[in-house]
Amino acid sequence: MEHYQGGCHCGAIRFSIETTLDNASQCNCSICTKKGVINHRVPPQRLRILQGEDRLGLYQFGTRTAKHWYCTGCGIHVFSNPRRAPDQYAVNLRCLDDFYRVLPGIAIKQFDGQHWEQAVRAESGAAR
Repeated sequence: MEHYQGGCHCGAIRFSIETTLDNASQCNCSICTKKGVINHRVPPQRLRILQGEDRLGLYQFGTRTAKHWYCTGCGIHVFSNPRRAPDQYAVNLRCLDDFYRVLPGIAIKQFDGQHWEQAVRAESGAAR
């Protein structure tokens, strides 16, 4: 596992993750598409907020299961607790300081969030 650091655009929020950065997902749901995120999940113990916890804003919609965390200063989405894994963090890899250095080594899986329920069922069936 390696350590990575990142943050929002204005620098108010800084975080670090410890992970093996070999996979990520890109979702086509209404919010992920508009945010343009590439997500990588980490458990809570592998995400550390280094500064700016008081600057985190929360946005929720629909089932209000997912928590979308963003900087209240610049509006950049830094991570979320996704609906299909609310006990984990989906870090916006585009917020990593060295995103373009690590991007070529990441397998990015497409997730059909426009048809969320069917996509989750298909994933669950494929995992068996």
